[in-house]
Parts: sequence; structure tokens; C-alpha cells
Amino acid sequence: MSERISPTRGDIDAIAAWTVIRAARELARRLADSLEPLGLTPVEFGVLVQLAAADGLSQADLARAVGVRPQSMTGLVGGLDARALLTRGADRGRGRHSRIHLTDDGLALLAEAYPVVLASNSWFGDDPAATEAVVASLRPMLGGPEDPVVGAVAAGSDGVV
Repeated sequence: MSERISPTRGDIDAIAAWTVIRAARELARRLADSLEPLGLTPVEFGVLVQLAAADGLSQADLARAVGVRPQSMTGLVGGLDARALLTRGADRGRGRHSRIHLTDDGLALLAEAYPVVLASNSWFGDDPAATEAVVASLRPMLGGPEDPVVGAVAAGSDGVV
């Protein structure tokens, strides 16, 4: 028979993974609100910025880089393509790895959105070192430089779009 537990709010807040999940949901809501005037969702921003860092990714590469299921990427890419923000390679089709590229319109929208998203760093306080510590503690969960997508993005992460 299992033992009954009575966790306190402090006990719950001490569960790192649950706290990160709750924080991620709140941050996603805030970022969605910030990007709404530009007609972008956080995931759409993720697609654009990943392509800016490593142009010519496949849908599978983008799905891994953005953190969505590959099946979700088809609709995302289709929507961004319909808005002329990216183009898909001519060799599209089942089993073919077409490469995706940003259009000039995609680059222009990203140039507007990037500072908005970068400003979200202030949500972690006024100390840039504290923000860097948050990023450094979470980055290992997202893959490392040996991951071709993460490595390409990290190599181009100088803040210039």
C-alpha cells in the first residue's frame, strides 16, 4: 500500500523539473503576447531564427531545433510558406529531405521580432550575469555543440540578425 503524502508549497517548488515546466508555460505566454503584434507565435519565431542561424535546414532538423514533433512542422512550415516568409526546396515529397530557406520577407520580419524576443532577457532581472546563469543551467538539456543543429545555431549566436 502506498504511503499518503502531504506536500507543502515549498516541497512542490523544490521540484526543479516541475518549477521549470511551470516557468516555461508562463514565459511562453508572455512571449506570445510580445510577438502577437508582429503576427508571430514563439514557435514561428523559433523557425525563423533557426533558419537565420543555419539556412537550408530540413523539416526534421527544424523540428529538433525548435522542440516540436516532426508532424507539427509540416503545418508550421506550410503556414510560413503561405505567408512568403520561407521557401521549401523544389524536391519536396515523401522521403525527400527538401531544404528550407528564409525569404527576404522572413528576414525582415525576423529583424523586427528578434529585438522583441531579446528584450525578454530582462524578465530574469537586471543582472546580465544572472540571465547567463539561467541559460547556462538549462542549455545542457537542449543538446550540445555536437548536435548539428544546436552547434550551427550556437556558432551563429552573436546576437546579429
